[in-house]
Amino acid sequence: MNAPFRRHHAFYSLLALAAAAILFVAVNILASGWTQRLDLTEQRLYTLSPGSRSVLRQIEEPITVRFYYSDRLGREVPAYATYATRVRELLDEYSALSGGKIRVEQLNPLSFSDEEDRAVAFGLQGVPITQGGEQVYFGLAATNSTDDEQVIAFLQPERERFLEYDLTKLVYNLANPKKKVVALISDLPLEGDVMAMRMTGRPPQPWAIMEQLRAFFEMRQLGGDVTEIGDDVAVVMVVHPKKMNPQTQYAIDQFVLRGGRAIVFVDPNSEAERSRPNPMQRGPVEDASSNLDTLMKSWGVEMVKGKVLGDRFSARKVNAGGSSRIQAVDYVAWLALRPANFDTADPITAELNLLNLATTGILRKADGGTTEIAPLVQSSPASMEIDATEFMAPVPDVLGLLNRFQSQNKRETIAARIQGPAKSAFPDGPPRKEPPKPASDSDEDKKKAEDEAKAQEAEYAKIKEKHLAEARQPINVIVVADTDILDDRFWVNAQDFFGQRMQVPIANNADFVANAIENLTGSNELIGLRSRGTSSRPFERVQALQRDAESQFRAKEKELQDKLRDVEKKLADIRNQGQGQGAQAILTADQQRSIDQFRTEMVATRKELRDVQLALRKDIDRLQSTVQFVNIGLVPIVVAVFAILLGLWRRSRRRRGRSRTATARA
Repeated sequence: MNAPFRRHHAFYSLLALAAAAILFVAVNILASGWTQRLDLTEQRLYTLSPGSRSVLRQIEEPITVRFYYSDRLGREVPAYATYATRVRELLDEYSALSGGKIRVEQLNPLSFSDEEDRAVAFGLQGVPITQGGEQVYFGLAATNSTDDEQVIAFLQPERERFLEYDLTKLVYNLANPKKKVVALISDLPLEGDVMAMRMTGRPPQPWAIMEQLRAFFEMRQLGGDVTEIGDDVAVVMVVHPKKMNPQTQYAIDQFVLRGGRAIVFVDPNSEAERSRPNPMQRGPVEDASSNLDTLMKSWGVEMVKGKVLGDRFSARKVNAGGSSRIQAVDYVAWLALRPANFDTADPITAELNLLNLATTGILRKADGGTTEIAPLVQSSPASMEIDATEFMAPVPDVLGLLNRFQSQNKRETIAARIQGPAKSAFPDGPPRKEPPKPASDSDEDKKKAEDEAKAQEAEYAKIKEKHLAEARQPINVIVVADTDILDDRFWVNAQDFFGQRMQVPIANNADFVANAIENLTGSNELIGLRSRGTSSRPFERVQALQRDAESQFRAKEKELQDKLRDVEKKLADIRNQGQGQGAQAILTADQQRSIDQFRTEMVATRKELRDVQLALRKDIDRLQSTVQFVNIGLVPIVVAVFAILLGLWRRSRRRRGRSRTATARA
């Protein structure tokens, strides 16, 4: 009786295993159609953002995305095959969430094939993979129903963190071919230095921020005397207004009071201007500051004049010191700001990870202001006001600024949103222009000047009729006390890839600007996805340990330098005395003992410095060892212990089952 039972038991066990395997495969096939991957990353890097979903829901006409991928590229370089799988999966998700409005085609452009000709016609970047000239492709070309085109020439694995951003931007541009107009008024060459072009013959190279903004907006450069800003403009962007005439300021004033939006970038010390001096100007830039105080005060905000913000906790590391001793030092005027510095309740800064700024200003509420000032970006409490004159030298005293730093224990505002009722900065109406003067005493020139004066007066009367003394509705303006946030040096790495300029962001500077403009235009669809651009996560505890130890190190170093200067002065005095006597100076026994004592103290101080650095290294190594143990050893140990306990529990359960069976048979 036992033998048949064992045979039936074995048969049923095999049958159960086969059924479990079939069920497992079936569940996976069904689940792949309606479930999502579990994203356990802190920043949810692998979950499609709400901004992307919103863009996909608003697609009205079909979009065709052609994914050109050469299989040979994946065979030769496996990393590209892995990335291609990621791209395909994300494209399938876009297609599913769009309700079929996005149609994805995958093409393998073989050499000298029709697919390769079409890829080249779209502008995709071919990469040679053999000496015979065979090229491979890895890019996207998308079109809408009106034959508008958007192309990603080559999908760089280095930009995988920005894949969703690139794909949604591509879809958004095809689904919204008509872009919002942003009027640009700038004293910085954001569109490229035309003066340098005339002198060198090279075409002007726009700043990377302009290329980013053009992907979403129609950027319209306004130059000369701006007397009025049209109603078709959604946002006016003012950058580094150094020499803005009253007529242009009045045009901006009335635009904002009519309900227009504005974003203004001012700076107490624009390093962007200092690094790009006017070719016609000799010598360094004397004044690199800008302000728009007349308008800003009417909006209820002002920038502290002549002051640069220093921040000990947010300082960036730079190389400083002499040629004989270069060391990494915290530059308190160059800031790397992180989420703790942002307003997480505002959609502009809610999910930014990093902003790099340089010699920024300080914003405060103006006396008598009627608007609400909501800080978007702030310093840490370890901040300090620094005179802007400290940064006029070609090379600032980085070590000196650090040694002289004294925290004022107050958070300062760098960027702010201004909302609320406001009055015109020109209560008496539009400013008048200087009347034209005749070029000469001739009757013809006098008549010409009179005609110009009449035309000017007629234009003034026309503008005055439309004058607004106060805002029709609460204004909405964003002011940023830094222009270097726009400078390529601080947020993007430009790379040359087979003759094509590739831009890899290292900070969210462009995201902040684009988020701000989109928010001002009333469009929030893309804000969520842009903030996913950077996945850098600093070791904050390690940085805190470094700062504490470095503070001790700097104090000891300064003390040692002071002692060195004192002894050098004493030695110089002795030499002078000897020369005055006409003989070589001879050190007395007391002087020699003083010098020997100092040398002993110097050796002891240096040893103490080494001890401080050694203690710092020990703390960091101890923390690193703990992290490595948790990541590498603790998790497997926990799993092993759980498996052992589960095995013991199951074994005990089987023993109890056999014992009950034996008792029943007995």
